[in-house]
Formats: sequence, C-alpha cells, structure tokens
Amino acid sequence: MMATSSTPIKERIRDESFWLRLPFMLLFFLAWKLNELILLGVVLVQVVLRLFTGRPQPQLLALGSQLTRYGYQIFRYLTFNSEAKPFPFAEWPTSEPVDLDPYQPRDPLVDQEETSGKTS
Repeated sequence: MMATSSTPIKERIRDESFWLRLPFMLLFFLAWKLNELILLGVVLVQVVLRLFTGRPQPQLLALGSQLTRYGYQIFRYLTFNSEAKPFPFAEWPTSEPVDLDPYQPRDPLVDQEETSGKTS
C-alpha cells in the first residue's frame, strides 16, 4: 500500500494552490512544445552553417544554450521538482560557456591540473 500524506484527500482536493498550478502547467507544457520547435530550428540552421562556414554561429550557440536551460526549468516545474515558475515569471536563463571541441584529443594530465587548480 502507498504511503499517503497526513492530510485527508478531501483537504488535498480543496487545496487552491494545486488547482491554480494546473493551468500554469498547461501553459508551460505549450511553452515547452514551442521551445522544442525553436530549438529544432536552431539545430538545423547550425548544421547548415557548420557545413558551409566550418564553424557554428556564436549567437545561435548562446540561444541554443538558453533554450536548453529554459526547457530544463520547464521540465522541473512540470514534474513538481520545482515550485519556481520559469520565464516569464522569472528571468530568462543565461547561456553557459561553450564546451571545448570534443573531437580534439586532450591531454588528461592537463585536464587534471586545470580542475585541481595547479599551474605548471
């Protein structure tokens, strides 16, 4: 048998915060789907630019980073892992730095020194 909260179900059904959250969840689900479409467009444009210019476009890199962070915030809200409502009720997420080129070989000793704070 599942463990239940100490409050009876009748009180939980009457909880206004739960019922108020449902329309927000619907709106954020729609925002997530829109975010998916925009992110797909960013991916396709980046593939084409990378093919023809040899490098990705920096502004689209930043936008892609922001869109993925926004999607993560929406997922956390929809799955009840966060009570914080994402944008437009919070600030638009900032982009994070671009990862180093994963296709270039790296020296593990250099990586270890960088993470431990040692300098040569």
